[in-house]
Amino acid sequence: MQALEGIKVIDAATMVAGPLGASILGDFGAEVVKVEPIGGDESRTFGPGHDGMSGVFAGVNRNKKAIALDLRTEEGRELFHDLLASADVLIENMLPAVRGRYGLTSEELRDRHPHLISLNVSGYGDDGPLAGRPALDPVAQAMTGFMAATGWRGGEAIKAGPPIADSSAGYLVAIAALVALFARRPGAEGQAGSVSLVGALFHLQAPWFGQYLFADYVQERPGNGSNFYAPYNAYRTRDAGQVHIVSFNDRHFAKLVHAIERPELLEDPRFDTAEHRLQNAAEIDAAIAPWFAEHDRDEIVALLSSHDIICAPVLAYDEAVEHPQIRAMGLVVDIVHDELGPLRIPGIPVKLERTPGSVRRPPSSVGENSAEVLRDLGYSQEDVARLMAASVVR
Repeated sequence: MQALEGIKVIDAATMVAGPLGASILGDFGAEVVKVEPIGGDESRTFGPGHDGMSGVFAGVNRNKKAIALDLRTEEGRELFHDLLASADVLIENMLPAVRGRYGLTSEELRDRHPHLISLNVSGYGDDGPLAGRPALDPVAQAMTGFMAATGWRGGEAIKAGPPIADSSAGYLVAIAALVALFARRPGAEGQAGSVSLVGALFHLQAPWFGQYLFADYVQERPGNGSNFYAPYNAYRTRDAGQVHIVSFNDRHFAKLVHAIERPELLEDPRFDTAEHRLQNAAEIDAAIAPWFAEHDRDEIVALLSSHDIICAPVLAYDEAVEHPQIRAMGLVVDIVHDELGPLRIPGIPVKLERTPGSVRRPPSSVGENSAEVLRDLGYSQEDVARLMAASVVR
């Protein structure tokens, strides 16, 4: 059973956030039609890839049919409205001026498609002095304090490597669509909504902003450590690897020192309580780091895990995707594309017993399903050929 079977989503967004949100809906059974410009979603060109598809695009676009059309033409815009007439959800990330130029403002969509849930993804949201300005992931990291909270103690602020604002916004897009669908009971109209990169990343830091807003506490940049617990760090190993451990109470600390055969550390007054260990975090790191340096990474993880110590190896991407736990969780999916052959793409992190998600379609080539989508709308073969000849559709 597919939980969202019968729901149709038009993904007219580009880049990462909107398309990822649409893919999540597709994972659980929604019919998703990706609408791209004639030249394709710009993210198809971001970074390495092959055959006209980047890894970035492949990572966030699955379970979709793809049509490419030119919204700059009147016929292209009418075709787009034909798609919306039979859709439940529209996801797009057009700037306000573009939506106005194409007749796709929330007011115009409400007048023409009152049933439709239309979600706009932006950098800064709908209100405020920066509303309507473009933004990308690092701007959101800078704007929300995320960058200032990340980095080494005493060092400069640094952004996270992966596009965390884009990805967190993508999940909120899916949540917004589901809430709006739930609210759209029989006979009820749709509604407009929005998700922003800044709002998503601000909200993602709720625990740390809670500290500031409730307790007026601003964390120092912790690097790989913690401002609340010690030992809590990534330690170098003999084979040039790293193992991150978390020891946040007396019980876990006792397990750790017995595992590394340093029980005398329990009697050291610098380390006898959680408060003392935090006060002397550098000293405790210096005390246990040599043991890590004398053993190999995977040997350490096996030993510490056998003592029920919270730990993990610091894995590179090539190791992460092949780790048996990652594979067992279905977080990497093997699928075949008609033109590109076998592909591996990110899987589905949400597990449901009765209505599980699934990856049924690989990332699509530009306009791969244009003819199919048009025929589903009732266009004849002659209409399809004419639209393609006129470059309204690719």
